[in-house]
Amino acid sequence: MAAFPAVVLVVVACVQVSLTKRVGLSAWKGGGFGMFSTTDDAGNRRVRAFITAPERSEEITIAPSLLDLAERAAVQPGGRQLGRLARRIVERERRHGRPVDTVRIEIWRTRYSPVTLAATSQLARTFVHRPDTVPVARH
Repeated sequence: MAAFPAVVLVVVACVQVSLTKRVGLSAWKGGGFGMFSTTDDAGNRRVRAFITAPERSEEITIAPSLLDLAERAAVQPGGRQLGRLARRIVERERRHGRPVDTVRIEIWRTRYSPVTLAATSQLARTFVHRPDTVPVARH
């Protein structure tokens, strides 16, 4: 029974590493075992949302009411989080009388050169949601 805490710690670490590799979970989340080895936290990730419809194709600003959801999607850009954000964007746009055929969400992360420390943006995940259809996730 004395080994139980160590086993739980190892399981949590394995799950966190797996989620980091499979769905792009920030190393700072899900146990935080990577927080001392990376700058890939919520502050270094950015969410961009694009709407397309007849006579409309534009990037939209994430509404303040959706910022918490967008941050959650940024640090864990799996299909569930991105789908939830996309559905809320569709609901908000339609509530304001704006048509929506497709929502595309992009998650961008900041990377730093190990030599020069120069920052560059890198597309981490793209998620496409078409209301009333199955969403498509791309890495």
